Amino acid sequence: MKEYTVNRTTVDVPLAGTVSGTPWADAAAFRIDKFSWHDGGPKPLTTGRALYDDRAIYLQYQVEDTDIAASVTELNGPTYRDSSVEFFADPTPDDDSRYFNFEPNCCGQFKLAWQERDWEARGIGRNLVSSDVAATVDVETSVPGPTKDPQPDDKEWWLAAAIPFDTLEALTGVTLAPTSGTEWRGNFYRSGVPTAQKATWNPIAKPEPDYHSPEYFGRIRFE
Repeated sequence: MKEYTVNRTTVDVPLAGTVSGTPWADAAAFRIDKFSWHDGGPKPLTTGRALYDDRAIYLQYQVEDTDIAASVTELNGPTYRDSSVEFFADPTPDDDSRYFNFEPNCCGQFKLAWQERDWEARGIGRNLVSSDVAATVDVETSVPGPTKDPQPDDKEWWLAAAIPFDTLEALTGVTLAPTSGTEWRGNFYRSGVPTAQKATWNPIAKPEPDYHSPEYFGRIRFE
């Protein structure tokens, strides 16, 4: 099981793609480079960083992508079909197996939900974020929206987001105020690509892609 430490910051975090000379330089990098379903072709790299303070958790992704595309423009739409990244996390791993998933596409539209995998029913019980609560999430990307068609010169894109803990509390009904030593379970993903190019931070040992696999979440510790 992989482990990632979210460093604490005491300065404003810019929602931008630059690392050097910014608080992002103090964040450990993670690599989304486990291609559990790869059977040939390229393995485009996605890297990321996370920080937190009393207000929010901050995410930054750098994505290699030669086919940047996005068509979803509605909140909680199927952004996983677009060029996108994802963050799944269980903030109460000692209490239950519920988790939230944040799935922004390259143009900044996203899905945010709170759910639990129901193995007996072979489904997922899910609460989707409301538009009022979603408005408190900040997302910036290098890709002008609201949609994006692939272009021959596509090479890469970045995305940065701030998800307030108050937002997550409104969605989940769980008090979330991580401090030094708090531990979540979670995984980081790259989506919107052919099955063979779907990638994860912590590997998923399943024959078919299934990001809703909390049993394969890694450890996410707060500094």
